[in-house]
Amino acid sequence: MTHRLRALLSALVFLSASASAAPPTAYDEWWTPGFNARVRIEPCGDNLCGTIVWAWDENPQDIVDKQPLVGQRIIVGMRAEGPSRWNGGRIYNPEDGRSYQASLTLKSANNLLVEGCVMFFCKSQVWRRADRPSCPPVAR
Repeated sequence: MTHRLRALLSALVFLSASASAAPPTAYDEWWTPGFNARVRIEPCGDNLCGTIVWAWDENPQDIVDKQPLVGQRIIVGMRAEGPSRWNGGRIYNPEDGRSYQASLTLKSANNLLVEGCVMFFCKSQVWRRADRPSCPPVAR
């Protein structure tokens, strides 16, 4: 086999593999800012939900919600609004014990913009994709 033919075949294999690769999705595990918690985002029915699967401090004293954080579902009811945006759901903040209208936007393969709003006041954070799934899965 000639050098050119090998190079051509290699290029075709690479192109076909990259073309068939699925676009990035929010379904995965994500680090919150400061690596304080890890949230697993997954489908739940027709929507998207997120559950805390790891926390730096399982029972922090300086937050309103005194329940254990690991296993708490904090994102519910997110509906797809395109290939990289979810809206219409709610996000729960254990620090103040309140739920907020929320949206998620995949800014890149490894960055998820998480926004929570009350009326027209909004706060946002960028979560980073975790490098590998945690184990074991959280029991519900």
